[in-house]
Amino acid sequence: MKSFWKVMFFGLLAVVLISSALIVFLLLRPVEGEQANATPVAPPEAGAEFEVITNREDLTIVANRFIEEELGGSIDYSVMFDDRVKLNGEIPIFSTSIDFQMSFEANALENGNLLLTQESLSLGAIDLPVSSVLKFIDDSYEFPEWVVMEPQNQQIVVQVTEIDVAQGLNVKTNQFNLEDDEISFSIYVPQ
Repeated sequence: MKSFWKVMFFGLLAVVLISSALIVFLLLRPVEGEQANATPVAPPEAGAEFEVITNREDLTIVANRFIEEELGGSIDYSVMFDDRVKLNGEIPIFSTSIDFQMSFEANALENGNLLLTQESLSLGAIDLPVSSVLKFIDDSYEFPEWVVMEPQNQQIVVQVTEIDVAQGLNVKTNQFNLEDDEISFSIYVPQ
């Protein structure tokens, strides 16, 4: 009788371990999807074009105010621009939240959008695969449609050309060199 219960116990233990491993494997698999940075966007026919030149400090203030106003506090994160783009926030896990900081290299794309490539991740004392964390953040928050997460490539594409800045205005990134503090955008005003 004892051997029957031993077999049943180890059988149940094996089922639980295999199920747990399968769930973890499925959660950590990268998501397949289209790459948002592949389609170039041409600026609209414009009556006037203005170039805005700024610096890292001013861009940090504008970006965080835009996040606060546009998203209305639905996402708990902030952005800081120094030599890299740093995203700080909290990830909700069960009944608590864990602070995180991601560091990205930023590059202006030819189509006027902004490509953020993941460089580092701080999440407590746990070292997790970047693509899995990006997928988790993408699944946990509802981002505006102009923020495209690409966990499989460890990238975020900010489709600047899709941001509704003001009625009829379109924006395009010209230069985004954080190391030299050279940042410029074009604003197109329709006729």
